[in-house]
Amino acid sequence: MIFRRWTEQLKQVGAVSGGTGSWGAVQNVTISGGVLTLSGPGRYAIETEGAAASDDVDTINGLIDGDEVILSAQDGSHTVVLKNGTGNLSIKVDTSLNDTVDRMRLIMDGTTIVEAASRP
Repeated sequence: MIFRRWTEQLKQVGAVSGGTGSWGAVQNVTISGGVLTLSGPGRYAIETEGAAASDDVDTINGLIDGDEVILSAQDGSHTVVLKNGTGNLSIKVDTSLNDTVDRMRLIMDGTTIVEAASRP
């Protein structure tokens, strides 16, 4: 099921020119009350609420079973903390994205978002 969904996502996104690859262009999103609202699979650069120095993400909305996302911080001076065991996130540990090159790849598994890979 997950592989089939991933294949469907690649067909939807397709090969994008301009160096964005099959994941498409990075979309900017802002945390609001501990929640990230995404528009489906893809790459997202996260800004803290009110440009705070640090902000937690407890819940991610906008994904369906099998969707994959790659998250990064939008601003290297604003730390985004993905909280394990809070909301719908089930990752190994709380993970800080505190540099624009830090990445976390997540997948929606039913109603829970789990870690696929990370580079903090």
